[in-house]
Amino acid sequence: MDKKQLAVLVKTVRTFLARTKGVPDSTEYQIWRHRFMLERLHWLVWIALIACPTFLVLSLFVATVANASGDPKIAVSQETVLSGVIDYFAIELSILLCLILLKIPWARRYPQRLFLGCSWSLTLLSQIQGTLRGEVDAEFIGWTLVFPAQATLMPVCWPLHLVSQLVSLGYYFFTNLALGLSNPKIEYPVVNYVVICVLYFWVCFICNLGVYLYERLQRSEFESKRQLQVFLHGVSHDLRNPVTGLLMVLENLLNKPEEPVQVSRAILERMIQGSSRQLNLINSLLEAHASDVQGIALCREAIQLSQLAQSAIADLEPLVERNQAFLKNLIPEDLPRVSADPTQLWRVFSNLITNALKHNPPGLTLTLDATVEPRMIRCCVEDNGVGMTQEQCEHLFDLYFRSSQVRNSLELGLGLYLCRKIIIAHGGEIGVVSSKGAGAKFWFTIPLAE
Repeated sequence: MDKKQLAVLVKTVRTFLARTKGVPDSTEYQIWRHRFMLERLHWLVWIALIACPTFLVLSLFVATVANASGDPKIAVSQETVLSGVIDYFAIELSILLCLILLKIPWARRYPQRLFLGCSWSLTLLSQIQGTLRGEVDAEFIGWTLVFPAQATLMPVCWPLHLVSQLVSLGYYFFTNLALGLSNPKIEYPVVNYVVICVLYFWVCFICNLGVYLYERLQRSEFESKRQLQVFLHGVSHDLRNPVTGLLMVLENLLNKPEEPVQVSRAILERMIQGSSRQLNLINSLLEAHASDVQGIALCREAIQLSQLAQSAIADLEPLVERNQAFLKNLIPEDLPRVSADPTQLWRVFSNLITNALKHNPPGLTLTLDATVEPRMIRCCVEDNGVGMTQEQCEHLFDLYFRSSQVRNSLELGLGLYLCRKIIIAHGGEIGVVSSKGAGAKFWFTIPLAE
């Protein structure tokens, strides 16, 4: 094997291991799974409590019929009947204990352990009692009923199902062999072991496969719901800024004393631009919902960065004036054009400027600048505000993250998260440099046009 083939093999193995490791479950999904397991455990415990007496009655009925037949070969001794009754009562008591634990708050924090306790009460307890009597008590009917029932009632955490199955089956094979116990009624124990291994391998495999496929479907559904929430919140968040600007312009006109109100061409143009911006955002977000590129649909074109930044500044001018802020646009007009979606990149500038205004007291100074890097343009939005801690900087672009300094309690913490998605979709990077009391400097990179 040459070096090239070895490199391909190593890459294949790494890809397989990465897929096997998977993505950690979201907090929302873990909370749902915890509640789901507790709910289904109640069903499992109650069904077990009702089923055990029915099987006890069935066993007593079979023993009575066998003894009434007068055939000594099928007759059941009183000791066997008594031991069977004791086994069923022990199982019933252990299941009842699981039901009591499900009512206790500290025990409800560990549904996985309660599941294993309930499962082993049904499939393992009678085996342990048989071992104490020096007998081999194979729970074939119990295994065949319990394993599919568990997979049906609680189709989550397939490794948990596998553990419950391996312990129950492993005890039957290894403990009996270690202690030298065997069933005298079985003429060929080796053949019996092979048949049991093959049969329950496929029973367990099918059950665990069903659990795995169901849980994967649930994860996919939760991710779809999360993406839908991001989409809906994105609509409300991105439309808020242009609507606020337009509303402030109209309120200023309404507050003028003269009648009728004179509207200049510049104000009309700004109102038209704001409405146009809203329409473009709606269309963009609708496209983003159906897009496979980080949830963002891009319509790239070669654009002049300074003009786009100036457009965002003009739309936010009423908000800047209300916060008594001073905004400097130092982006050179002779910069090379960038390859970007103008509407999406406008969202980035708008969100970064709005974020700075909302998280700082009035009188803020904002500076926009940009420099050329290899195949990229690096843009900066810097302020002289209160700054942030290192911990806040690390989580600032997370979904729904809200700083304790935010003055608007209705803020969803979505703007910077959307900025990151937009920049990543363009093939760039975004970050922030800040310290407490020293302002903040947001930066992002955008690829140059070809």
